[in-house]
Amino acid sequence: MRDIVMQICILGRNPSLGVAELESVLGPDPVKPLGGSCAMVSTDADLSKHGLGGTVKIGEVIGTCPLSSKLSSAALEVIVKHLEGKPAHKISFGLSVYGIKVAPKQVEKLAFDIKGELKKRGRLSHVVLGEDNELNSAQVIHNKMLGDTGFEFLIVSSAKANYIARTTNVQDIESYSRRDYKRPKRDTKVGMLPPKLAQIMLNLAKVGPDNTVLDPFCGTGVVLMEAALKGSKLIGSDLNPEMTLYTKDNLEWLASQYKIDIKLESLTSADASINKWKGYFDRVVSEIYLGPPLDHLPKESSLKAIAYNANIMLNNFLANLRPQLNQKSRCCIAIPVWKTKNGFLRLPVADKLDKVGYARVKFANLKVDRLIYHRPDQIVGRELLVLIPK
Repeated sequence: MRDIVMQICILGRNPSLGVAELESVLGPDPVKPLGGSCAMVSTDADLSKHGLGGTVKIGEVIGTCPLSSKLSSAALEVIVKHLEGKPAHKISFGLSVYGIKVAPKQVEKLAFDIKGELKKRGRLSHVVLGEDNELNSAQVIHNKMLGDTGFEFLIVSSAKANYIARTTNVQDIESYSRRDYKRPKRDTKVGMLPPKLAQIMLNLAKVGPDNTVLDPFCGTGVVLMEAALKGSKLIGSDLNPEMTLYTKDNLEWLASQYKIDIKLESLTSADASINKWKGYFDRVVSEIYLGPPLDHLPKESSLKAIAYNANIMLNNFLANLRPQLNQKSRCCIAIPVWKTKNGFLRLPVADKLDKVGYARVKFANLKVDRLIYHRPDQIVGRELLVLIPK
């Protein structure tokens, strides 16, 4: 077991999901949101082993700078000192700044000041710069900045200090892309749940290798694929028999690509509002039907009709599922929300979960009680319900 380490997590597009995911995996105490898209985690756990869909980068803290100090000189000192003990060959490094309003030219100047100081000490280096003061995951991977010859340094602001961390892990964007776009069966009509979001949902449900995951709306099998990578047992069903065949093909492809054994307990065509699933399961992770894809906001009456039908589906499904759960069960269900001029249109059942026998899990490190995954250019988003039996 390694010592407790202070680590910085750079969160994804929806930071509240990343914080909730970290808390689900580690518990509330080790997690401290820093505001914006960052969180501090103090743990002996190797975060890269948890498949964190909501964390883009992980960095180990190597120093701090008082808020009153000049960031450039203080950061230079910490970074140069960190690099002194590294092998004497040429290195590449870059800087990413979060939560601090500085002009890109200032970040560029700091980088070349570091380069100059390293040169004085006999160390050759190459500077890599990103847009908007940040390197993206592709740049970090392409420039090999996670090894002995490449380094990305994160400079992150908090209310008390500026933290400097060396990036130790970034999301494997190539693997995500392969599972999303290279799997043999895809169908835009049933929704395109991103593997990254499926990972978040599984972690919110606290899924591990000892759990059996039920996905009652399995579609093309994205949730079950990500659960298989965690080593979990799988139960899947879908109203459309073709989707179960798609899921089967995708799971077989996954087993071949990743050299893993798939623990598939059952895969059937079934109506989630009335079906009685056979076998034991203690985790339910699924995305219900989100309604028709929308490229523009429909008339109010049309949107209300779509939401009405989705609300009935959700209510009937939750009511049918509840007697089949045990007290150790935990669920994460993605349901539709629609972005309107007056905010998000949500399903009424989401605010009346006690009436169908559920309690919503609350997160100590979040001020919001709604977990919404939404892209700025989308009309249809997802609200994640993290539930336990009441």
